[in-house]
Amino acid sequence: MPLSARDDKDIFKEGLRKRLSFIFNDDALRGMNLGAVVYSLSRQEDLFKLNAETGLSPASTVKMLTAFVALKRLGPDFRFETDLYRDGQIRGSTLEGNLYLVGGGDPHLVSERMYLLVNQLKRTGISRVTGQIFVDDSAFDEIRVDEARIPTKTDRAYNAPVSALSFNYNTTTVFYQPGDKEGEKPTVYIEPDTGYVKLTNKSKTTRRTSRNRMIASRHTDKEGDLVVMQGSIPRGYPEQRSFFNITKPSIYAGKALQYFMAKEGIQVVKPLIQKKEKPKTAQKLLTFKSLPLRDIVTLMNKYSNNFIADTLVKTMGMKFKGAPGTMAKGLEVINEEATRIGINYGPYKVVSGSGLTRKNSVSAKQFVELLNAAYLDFEVLPEMLASLPIAGKDGTLEKRMKQTAAFGQLRAKTGTIDGVSALTGVVQSKGGEMLAFAVLMNDPQKRSGRNMKRWENYFGQALASFNRKTELDEQPEPIHDVMGGGGSSHGTR
Repeated sequence: MPLSARDDKDIFKEGLRKRLSFIFNDDALRGMNLGAVVYSLSRQEDLFKLNAETGLSPASTVKMLTAFVALKRLGPDFRFETDLYRDGQIRGSTLEGNLYLVGGGDPHLVSERMYLLVNQLKRTGISRVTGQIFVDDSAFDEIRVDEARIPTKTDRAYNAPVSALSFNYNTTTVFYQPGDKEGEKPTVYIEPDTGYVKLTNKSKTTRRTSRNRMIASRHTDKEGDLVVMQGSIPRGYPEQRSFFNITKPSIYAGKALQYFMAKEGIQVVKPLIQKKEKPKTAQKLLTFKSLPLRDIVTLMNKYSNNFIADTLVKTMGMKFKGAPGTMAKGLEVINEEATRIGINYGPYKVVSGSGLTRKNSVSAKQFVELLNAAYLDFEVLPEMLASLPIAGKDGTLEKRMKQTAAFGQLRAKTGTIDGVSALTGVVQSKGGEMLAFAVLMNDPQKRSGRNMKRWENYFGQALASFNRKTELDEQPEPIHDVMGGGGSSHGTR
């Protein structure tokens, strides 16, 4: 028999509270700092709180705040602009002078986009440049790595430097395959191979039964970056790959421009790429616009891309506090917006927009208040929801919560650094309610984040199963230990 509204409030909320309390009352969680909140967006009602106002490290879940502020302040339709200028005259198909590639902060100027920029240049009719290419990244400051970042291996792709002029997320991928015979050098491919990244191959192919001992590393030289291959790889071993960041973003972008120009038959007489601000007398040849911000925010959140997050922070600083864009200026914008929506209080402290730090502090309650602010703001809500990984389907949740009630129904941002795991987002429950939730887990002993994800999965599954319309004798779905994991070259999870 269906329950009355009074019973609904008393019994089903209590049932959810008991189920969630049971999940977190486990010996394996002893000694862990934990905060969790569940809130019905549909009914604007609290459902569960556990250490709700405790400030905890959120890791990459802070990207939800960065996304919200960027969408609110810049707008979903905002597009970055990359400009090409000239300082000479065009005679026929020849530019008698230099080209200036001027960055506007586009974090998604990848190979395909650079090709389109060059195609736009080709349509101006220029097929020869008598001078050289200069690169201008003066829209941002010269600090390439956020000072709040956790000290880490500097050549990792997730630790890419930030610049107003960047290419391919300021990363490169190295693919390598064994040779056909023992003693041969393995085949190595650098992607994209624009000539910026040099290669030294000291490795060799060994017998099939040997172990893979190949080591790839990235070093810096005066002109750019150098990838060194050492060790050995067995004959017949499958193709391997390594991801690296690069150290001179604007030069990297200039090399990419030159590379694609050559492919399109546009000759640059002087091949040297140098940094230089465009002269005030330079004339604009073209403006190349990025994907809309809604798409860029999706790339950031689905794959937890630190580079995009930090670029958005500097962009907001530049747009609303004046050039050059800096991390401090961008964080000022973020904190202003946090104050406007009422979450800049108590434990709140955000010094990094990407979350690759231990210095951020946000409570589970503040995350849910952020989600509710987005829910009540239709200008932001569709893009925020679309940007989040979907349980069991894509992004950083692709391998988690499959074959459970949360599959396809839960959308959330993940966050993982050593000793920290978090999950914040929304889920449509079995009863049709839209629930906002946040669970933040900080382990002083820095135990495996994979183990912490298990309880997050239980938590998400319980929320997806919640149903106020259920008959009294209906049993909740049993909790399955469906784990997933896997890393990514793009950032913290």
